[in-house]
Amino acid sequence: MIAHSKLFRRTLGITMLLAVATGCSSLTTRADFDRNNDFSRYRTFAWMSDDPVLAARGATAQVSPLNRQRIVQAIEAELRAKGFTLAARRANADFVVDYTVGSRDRIDVDSYPTDFRGPWSWGWPRYWREVDVSTYTEGRLAVDIFDGRTRRPVWHGLGKRRISAADIARAESEIPKAVSAILAPFPPR
Repeated sequence: MIAHSKLFRRTLGITMLLAVATGCSSLTTRADFDRNNDFSRYRTFAWMSDDPVLAARGATAQVSPLNRQRIVQAIEAELRAKGFTLAARRANADFVVDYTVGSRDRIDVDSYPTDFRGPWSWGWPRYWREVDVSTYTEGRLAVDIFDGRTRRPVWHGLGKRRISAADIARAESEIPKAVSAILAPFPPR
């Protein structure tokens, strides 16, 4: 019985480690939309403005011009792959697109009984707790779609994940993947 419980705990520990390791680099996406909007009438799109990246009021977006261009190209490619056409004039588009990009420093704090971390032992009371504090950078990309006639927001997609220096160096390949995942549920069915 004791050998079985040690094997179970080791297997559980390895499984949790793998889940955390793979979860750190995975993109989390979500979308929301206006359920009263008729998305089936959309055929053409345009950008909200000539510089489509949104920034907080009074701030400028801290995104390199190359990455801005990559995001725009990825969004256009994804929308074209879905059958939409880029309108020659913004005023004639069925919907307009904008995006927001940024990052923030995050802190994770985990607390657990001491014996969950090291050598497994039975019989000792769990009076002590271990605390792990980790900091990381979370990158975010949001795509917003507005109705071309009413200019009301009709769809919002968000993607976020932990980013590292390696991710920043691979931006050219990572941005299209992120945009594809964010726009996967557009248009809503």
